[in-house]
Amino acid sequence: TMVMMAAGSTFPIVLLVLCVVIYNSCHCNGFSTNTLRLADDHTTIRKRPDRSITQGDSYRNYCKSCNRPLPQCLCEHLPEDKIGLETKVLVLQHPVEFRRKTISTVPLLKLVLDQCHVLVGRSFDVELETIINQACNEGRIPLLLFPGPRATVLEDTNAMEQLQAANYKDQGPAKYLLIIVDGTWTQAKRMVRNSPALMQKCNPIQFTGTDDLSIYDAIRKQPDTHCLSTLESCVRTLKLLEPENAKTDEASKHLLDSLRSMIFTQLKYEEIHLQKNPDLIRNSLKLKAKKERQKNILSTTNISGIEGHTNAGDNEIERLPNGYRLRPLLESDAEFVDSRWPYRSKKSLVMIRKQIIADNVNATKTGYSSCLGIEHRGKLVGCVMRHTNGSIGILHVDEDHRRRRLGEILLSSATKALQQKNDPTYAFILEGNAASEALFTKMGWEKIYSGKKGTGKRRAKRLWECKGSG
Repeated sequence: TMVMMAAGSTFPIVLLVLCVVIYNSCHCNGFSTNTLRLADDHTTIRKRPDRSITQGDSYRNYCKSCNRPLPQCLCEHLPEDKIGLETKVLVLQHPVEFRRKTISTVPLLKLVLDQCHVLVGRSFDVELETIINQACNEGRIPLLLFPGPRATVLEDTNAMEQLQAANYKDQGPAKYLLIIVDGTWTQAKRMVRNSPALMQKCNPIQFTGTDDLSIYDAIRKQPDTHCLSTLESCVRTLKLLEPENAKTDEASKHLLDSLRSMIFTQLKYEEIHLQKNPDLIRNSLKLKAKKERQKNILSTTNISGIEGHTNAGDNEIERLPNGYRLRPLLESDAEFVDSRWPYRSKKSLVMIRKQIIADNVNATKTGYSSCLGIEHRGKLVGCVMRHTNGSIGILHVDEDHRRRRLGEILLSSATKALQQKNDPTYAFILEGNAASEALFTKMGWEKIYSGKKGTGKRRAKRLWECKGSG
């Protein structure tokens, strides 16, 4: 370097300065501290920052049981122990689908079914043949759920007899190995074509079309109206293969409940994301069609019965009248809340909007929302909020929808959210507001202080706390 410098070349100096800048930049940005090295296999893993958390240097926390982000935890919809059916399930998953972990339905199958195995790849040969041969040795009939002219229709009267005739082992009731291909139609056809053992050693099966809309269509458009997701197809097939097994109904309930919860959570945070980043909307017509599709599915299915992180327990869900849905408030709901608040001002709309956004961000950390609304046929008719000082307030239900216990459901759900977060549960009620006082008393709240009442506009606000709260 000294020789080159003596010759008048400045390249080594520029190169040295560049190396120093890159080294300092890496250390300043924390690149050297964001990796974990495992001593056993010397694998380097980079922590994933939670982009939904805007404050601090926190990382997304995952549930240890279902291995999903805490706001998307599905443990309340899963069985205590995995359910063992007579049928073994093998899912052949395309790598592209494997990377869609957040919206893929295959992980839900593994969380519920005891005998469920997943292979990831574009073609399968030795390992697949080994699994099929082992199943045949156990007396199981390998079935491939794939439509075609040679496929047996499970709803046919003699379908089960045809399958049982293939049970050459003759070891009592037929048992099956159900193989499902997870991917788009183009991916699935290519995977079957590149895995000859599937058609050579398996009995292809299919079921008839259905008029019921796939609830999975709410977050991912299906090729046609009769198409179902991998989980929904598996549930329907298992019911046809084991119609008299009580565990089949139990497994189906847990699978569909967890699917509804996953879809509802995705819809909720998709709306929050679009509200915060409207510039990301590239095709407004496509988005409008998607919203219309979601609205139709929500109105005809039971997605709203599983409320995810709206804190609604079984009692609240049962008390919700038909056509009503409890959900977290969105930024777009701020005008509704402000218009129903008797004490609104020029600055109240901005305050309400900021509080809703803050509550949604907090929900990504804790999994519980304290700013809630109830809608009827897609229109918001009631709300409750947590003020910036931590108190519950702005509890309102439109006149046409009162006397349906909607106020009780809103107050109960908001109270549970604060209790789950171990936050103080209190509210301020204006002296003489008999309706609010009666409701809060009925829901287990009590007045803490009753001093001078005051009159007219000088009526005092009284502190109320929920019994049993910290």
